[in-house]
Amino acid sequence: MSDAIEVRGLTKRFGRKQVLRGVDLAVPTGSVTALLGRNGTGKSTLLRILVGFHPATSGEARVLGLDPRRQGPLVRRRVGFVPERLELPRWMTVAEHFRFLRPFYPTWDQAEATRLLGALELDAAARVHTLSKGQRAKHALVAALSHRPALLLLDEPFSGLDPVVRHEVLGTLMGHLRDEGRTVVLVSHSMGDVERVADRVVLLDQGTVRLEGELDEIQRRTVRVVVTLDVGTERWLPPGCPAVERTGRDVVLTYIDWSESLADELARDPGVTDVRPLPRDLDDVFVATLRQESEPCAAS
Repeated sequence: MSDAIEVRGLTKRFGRKQVLRGVDLAVPTGSVTALLGRNGTGKSTLLRILVGFHPATSGEARVLGLDPRRQGPLVRRRVGFVPERLELPRWMTVAEHFRFLRPFYPTWDQAEATRLLGALELDAAARVHTLSKGQRAKHALVAALSHRPALLLLDEPFSGLDPVVRHEVLGTLMGHLRDEGRTVVLVSHSMGDVERVADRVVLLDQGTVRLEGELDEIQRRTVRVVVTLDVGTERWLPPGCPAVERTGRDVVLTYIDWSESLADELARDPGVTDVRPLPRDLDDVFVATLRQESEPCAAS
């Protein structure tokens, strides 16, 4: 499978503030990749570099084989981009805005726009200034999808949707995109959304990639256990390099690279009286990875 996005050694500085620090990233064609990270860690900046709105300070980026710094307009013709904060023309109707956009996109498909408006129950005659936050999010999504882009970049696109509409939009749009083999990069703080639609995860922290891989494999390797220690084991050290939370004699360990050898070590440890598995989700992966970066292999 070829890569829709290739990034090597990408850095971005705004004055004295360095936002991206040598990002290396590959997004396979046809994948749905979730870009995760704390606020201010450079996710939105990276997307804007990929569509040619910000020049990188150094490094290389290729989007659908194009250089967004030198070929920004060509990139934007083939990419659907929904930024976190989108200024829409308030005086226009939805339909008027689409007519304004059509000349910029040779592949604009008005039938697809009409279909999506119906699927999302959005009135084409409504003026933008009358739309709710959720309706504006739908408007932006339809605008980004109606030229049938090969690549879709979504920066928190579902934040304005109530749970029912959110569920419908995720199911309808993401299923449609998968069926057509489009590539999607989704920035979201909703781990539920990510686990539902993504097949790959990239965790960005302090301007660099901390974790990247197939979601199923990352979830399979992540294990949480609660260990009960014997008396007199205050300075007990866990095997491997987990994130550690300790309350009295109980220690919660979160491993992001679990193996049977670690299970054997815990079972044989004379200071351990009990080991119990705990449920885990993508939040655990996120928190454990960041803890390992800030306090590598910390003692309990």
